[in-house]
Amino acid sequence: MIQIQYNLIDAIFYFIGFVVPIYFIFKSRNQKIGSSLLVKLMVILASFMLIQFIYHTVAILDLKILSKGILEPLSAVVITILSVYYFLSTKKIKMGDEKKEASL
Repeated sequence: MIQIQYNLIDAIFYFIGFVVPIYFIFKSRNQKIGSSLLVKLMVILASFMLIQFIYHTVAILDLKILSKGILEPLSAVVITILSVYYFLSTKKIKMGDEKKEASL
């Protein structure tokens, strides 16, 4: 019973966490305020949040093969992609800034 309550609370929080990046993506596309890098990062983050929401929802239904066997490794892959993409993007931005400073 406690596990169901835990998964329900987590599912609610992950859904709220999913809505925030989606709102940012729609807001930035309408107003053209976001860079494409930030929008891509938000899409990957929203994907992670959605997978976690589905994971906890499926765990409430006690479908362990789907939740533990498929969704948990998939969420680990997505968060790893997010971190690698962020690392490479910041490295690329820093290299661009260094080139600008060297040319001045």
